[in-house]
Amino acid sequence: MSRVSENSSVHAINYAVGKTKSKVEDLQMKGSTLKRVGKPSDDPVGNVELLAIRSQNIDAAQYLRNTNFANTQLAYTENVLEELTDILTKAKELAIGQASSIYSPEIREGVSKEIHQLRNQALSLANKRMGNRYIFAGQKILTRPFDQDGKFHGDNNKIQIEINKDVFIPVNVTGSELFFSSPKKELSKKDLELAPLPTIDRSLASVSEEPETGSSIFDELYALESALLTDNPEVIQNLLEKLDSSIDRVVAMRTTIGALSNTALNAESNIEKTKLLNEAHKSKIEDADVAELFSALQKEQNVLKATYQASSNLMNTNLMDFLR
Repeated sequence: MSRVSENSSVHAINYAVGKTKSKVEDLQMKGSTLKRVGKPSDDPVGNVELLAIRSQNIDAAQYLRNTNFANTQLAYTENVLEELTDILTKAKELAIGQASSIYSPEIREGVSKEIHQLRNQALSLANKRMGNRYIFAGQKILTRPFDQDGKFHGDNNKIQIEINKDVFIPVNVTGSELFFSSPKKELSKKDLELAPLPTIDRSLASVSEEPETGSSIFDELYALESALLTDNPEVIQNLLEKLDSSIDRVVAMRTTIGALSNTALNAESNIEKTKLLNEAHKSKIEDADVAELFSALQKEQNVLKATYQASSNLMNTNLMDFLR
């Protein structure tokens, strides 16, 4: 016949009370946070899903910041293109008016001053900045893209922004594709030896021909100003086609910018929808059933109370109680 010692009883009581108190404390903690999953051991499978959702939410927050930057950059660029369209349209209107031979050299000289101001405005737009970033310099965002002669010092590289997982869009327009009739290409040393680049005569009195293919908007406006000063309506007529081509190119760029803006806005909308779905799924996994939680808490508190009472009775019992 085995004998139960006092130490064995004490250990059994401590174990029972400690286990019940641990359950009560766990339920109280869940009741204070209303979360069913507070640590990985509460639901290992659910915890893995929660970690995945949290990771997706962190990525989504960064994608939203990216789309916000993309929308700002594209909207700013679109405004600049709108102003440039107005400048070219105004220049074309003046060119159409002066293309006939009915105006005197004095009148054309006055119009040439307005064309000069339009060229300066176009040059100012070409060097626009958003913050400290030049928007038409390609990836050389800290380099002034155009000098006073309209020479391009940027590059043809696009700035790509990730607006969703593995979805990248360009958020800039390079100065070469916008202001030149064809992208400027670097010539090799052999090309330079075989075909030296022609120089542009900047003397107003000497310019009497329209810009060649590949010329810039600045060259076209410069040629128009020169033709007005030299009273050459034939050159003005020939420049109309160049101005039309430049306007069409700017309008096409505005269309591209609009399409990219729509893409960024759609990505932002999809990210917000995904976040809502993730939050709903996260709530199902993580949140506790309040009624069930407090019912279990009440039950465990009653068990703890009963454990205390049973322990008290057991500890107050000694050998003399059985010998009476």
